[in-house]
Amino acid sequence: MKTTLTAVVAAFAIIGGIFGVIPPVQAQTNTTDSTAPSMSMEMGGDMMSMMREMMANHKWGMISSINNDGEVDWIISGHWMIDMASQNDTATSNATGMVGNIAGFNAILHMVRLDGTAMHNHEISDFTQVGDSTFNSETNTTTITGTSTITMREGPVPNVQTTIELAQDTVIAISLDPAALDNHFGDAPIYGIVISPEMIEEMMTRYGDNMGMMQGQTDGMMMNSSDGM
Repeated sequence: MKTTLTAVVAAFAIIGGIFGVIPPVQAQTNTTDSTAPSMSMEMGGDMMSMMREMMANHKWGMISSINNDGEVDWIISGHWMIDMASQNDTATSNATGMVGNIAGFNAILHMVRLDGTAMHNHEISDFTQVGDSTFNSETNTTTITGTSTITMREGPVPNVQTTIELAQDTVIAISLDPAALDNHFGDAPIYGIVISPEMIEEMMTRYGDNMGMMQGQTDGMMMNSSDGM
């Protein structure tokens, strides 16, 4: 298994790191630190370079779904990552979003009832593809089938039939064999989105702008406070 839980966490640590690219507002004297904006821009650029390099041979995103296990509704959130085969292979996605054979698939699922009770987690790992992926050009959807290991309360359940569908290179649908998991996730797919570099760039831009305004307001308040002393 190429992609591990550590790789998934590392990928989303990059997203989390976006919220750390702007240095926190610090108490200042009557002098202004002019290096923070330029440092932030450099760190933001480095972050995007890292993400684009990762995305060249991976697809990843967030999970956002509501599923019914036959008794109650569950909110399912989390994150996922697809590890493509070698870039020298036909496995990488093309301009239409078609994805060939993959080297791995991992996900972390957080489940909670709509009333906020029974919060717990699951992990999808050890994905092994069975057969070649298929592509529906009419719906621009790639379907990948295989088996995976799912962590459950009683312990890991191996060799669970798993189907991954990628639609328009923006939506992911993960279907897990209900019979193998006592219908824990219900019989409907678990849905999520594919994160693109453009989405991250927009987030960084908006966050940077907001932090710049906050920095200016705080600087003004600190200067006014020092003038009144």
